[in-house]
Amino acid sequence: MTVYGPASPDDFDAIARLSRTGFGVPRDLFDRYAALFGNDTIRSLRGADGRSIAGCAALWGMDQWFGGRPVPAQGVAMVAVEPALRGGGTGSALMRRVLAEGREAGAAVSVLWHSTLPFYRRLGYGRGGVSCGWSAPPAALGAPSAEPGDCIRPADPLDAAPLAALRRALLAGANGLPERNEALWNLALCPDGEPSDVFLLCGADGPEGYVAVTPPKDGLLTVADLCAPTPLALRLARRLLAGYRAQVERVAWQGGPDDPLALLADDAGVRMDGREEWLLRVLDVRRALTARGYPPSVVGSMTFDTNDPLIPDNSGCFHLQVDGGTGVIAERAQDDSAVARIGIAAFSTLFSGHASARALRQAGMLDGEDVVIETLDRLFCGAHPWMNDRF
Repeated sequence: MTVYGPASPDDFDAIARLSRTGFGVPRDLFDRYAALFGNDTIRSLRGADGRSIAGCAALWGMDQWFGGRPVPAQGVAMVAVEPALRGGGTGSALMRRVLAEGREAGAAVSVLWHSTLPFYRRLGYGRGGVSCGWSAPPAALGAPSAEPGDCIRPADPLDAAPLAALRRALLAGANGLPERNEALWNLALCPDGEPSDVFLLCGADGPEGYVAVTPPKDGLLTVADLCAPTPLALRLARRLLAGYRAQVERVAWQGGPDDPLALLADDAGVRMDGREEWLLRVLDVRRALTARGYPPSVVGSMTFDTNDPLIPDNSGCFHLQVDGGTGVIAERAQDDSAVARIGIAAFSTLFSGHASARALRQAGMLDGEDVVIETLDRLFCGAHPWMNDRF
């Protein structure tokens, strides 16, 4: 009989060891994460003896934006199992309790960065989105000339409140970005523990975005965080980064697959250095479908016949009606033959917008007639989901 619950301070040495053996996380980094997110975010799964730590995870509540609206989400990190117990179901038992806790707390989705896809797919996670690593020579970013009212000025990296207000525009226009808590802001602006240099991108009416960079090292300038939701902010960001051309050979940043900074960069030297996927798991089908936003111009309905072996309340038929950017769950019409039959992992991928309904049907992960596919692709169209926050 295993026991799951909040870890006690006496457990932290054992949990830090699991984090080290599972992910190579040194103790000082573990202590930093625990201090940032709070000791109360750490969960432990005890072995049959009731004392030894068989597995651990960290989880917290946050909002993740889809379709221009915040969706209650459960962030999950540091899932680790005692090496001697791996492959025996301990990890699955741990994650089942994590998912149940998230759903009970009101989260509609669960999100994590994974080390192994098959394990999490069996738990109902699907591919949710990406983080793309871009780089380019500073000169390739261009150096737009200054215009009246332009201003780039330093900001305090330890005061995230004005930056969060600017980032709201980015959240509303993208898919997959989390509403940052204090811990996520600290990791974004102080990625290696030291404050980055933050610059506000200002026009005549005030700040419209910001750029945070770490000190240049070995010919590389790393952008710790970038918020440029307007053409003016993007123009000033390009000008700022191009200004490092005498100091560095390349500028590196994280973004989505259609990153606007990459789109504007010259062909000479701009490249995608890496692409990582994060996973999403819908915990509550009703809550997820009604929490996210939809294209304001789309009016339509769809019946989902979902299958979720882990959460029985997610299995069955859910009739979604969308109008004015909002979705509601309604009674299904008796003559409604438009039904999308889909498992929870594929449903999670469709929900985030990471894959189209047409691609999911082609892969054998969704069953529906052409009219179903066309309706789904209208309802879930939008920006490619991406996230640059690591946890």
